[in-house]
Amino acid sequence: MSRQKAETYLKIGLFGALLTLIGDLLIGAARFPDGANMIDGYFAIALDMPAWRPILGGLIGFVGICLEYCGLMTIWPLIREKMPRGGRFYRLSMYVYLAVAGGAVHLPCGAFMWIYKSVAGAAGQAVGHDIALKYLLYFLLPAAAVFAVFFIGASIVQFVAFFKGRTPFPKWYCVFNLLLGKAVFNGARRLGNTALINGIGTSNMSLGAIVMFASLLLGWKRYVGDREYTL
Repeated sequence: MSRQKAETYLKIGLFGALLTLIGDLLIGAARFPDGANMIDGYFAIALDMPAWRPILGGLIGFVGICLEYCGLMTIWPLIREKMPRGGRFYRLSMYVYLAVAGGAVHLPCGAFMWIYKSVAGAAGQAVGHDIALKYLLYFLLPAAAVFAVFFIGASIVQFVAFFKGRTPFPKWYCVFNLLLGKAVFNGARRLGNTALINGIGTSNMSLGAIVMFASLLLGWKRYVGDREYTL
């Protein structure tokens, strides 16, 4: 992997993260009812928003996450020699990310909101809520649990690799990490209950990816240079 290829992959990943951000905002940028928890909030806004929003948001995010994979894979060649086992786990996790994150996690987030709205309109809110909740429990939750294991593990491997200086980047680059970005932007929910704040909270991973890819892209020439790595 040359610098030119790495920068190309990071640009593709950054574009994908921007698409995912659009999808996240379509799904979650709305004010929740006062006192509602996160799940009840998404159920509530599903009834108020037009049906095209969760459908389009889910599909756009699915495409965006697939493109994010390109940017995420630029990290593996940097750590594979000095952290062989960690590098292999990171690579495996990125395959899981590509296979699961978009189609089995993000897309179903939009799908459950559409299911709830559609069934509630045809058979009442109680029936719609019951069917949508079962969809979450039977399909989304198991896929999200599998994704979480590999996502958290890969994020830890990446953090350790950067923090311990196992990459050409300075150690402080460890802060540009999807798991940390997710925590920071999801924490914005504590600032209030507005469409903007809930949109930021819903977009926690896509915003974290934008920050990480942009930082790696800006720093690659300076810290990695023209060294080439074997994929």
